[in-house]
Amino acid sequence: MRDFYTTLAQVLPFLILAICWDSKYLDRLRDQDREGKKPGTNRGYFWRKSRVRIFGILVCSTTIAEIAVVFLVLVGAIADSAALRVVLLLGLFLVLGTLLTRLCVDVGDATRRGKRGPEAAPVPPPLPPAGDGDTDQAERAADESVHRGNLGQQQPGQQH
Repeated sequence: MRDFYTTLAQVLPFLILAICWDSKYLDRLRDQDREGKKPGTNRGYFWRKSRVRIFGILVCSTTIAEIAVVFLVLVGAIADSAALRVVLLLGLFLVLGTLLTRLCVDVGDATRRGKRGPEAAPVPPPLPPAGDGDTDQAERAADESVHRGNLGQQQPGQQH
């Protein structure tokens, strides 16, 4: 059973890093507007920022406590038991379930057809200045249309 505890001692720190310091997760969370549900409506989020904060702290605290218990078992300060292993496994499943949920939500948001939030309408970079005057106004408008991804769409003031 010692392998169980040494494996947990190695895995749990990486899981807590994945939960807390995921690439840009905290930045995305900070930038989101997550208002709570209004009474009598279906608008708003169950997972408001205050609930995300409490749950995140709970999951991280549980994981840190598990790490401490695992090390206490490894040094012999706490005796190994089936009940202790069940409690540690439940904490591990809490962390893994949280990661899986966040993964599903992030993948779902990233692959949803219509983009939402501040990245919904990206602004293309400005066009380079016109060259030596070889191109006329219509060609520049067509180039701009292609640059902005408006293939086949008529631009204002453009005649076919």
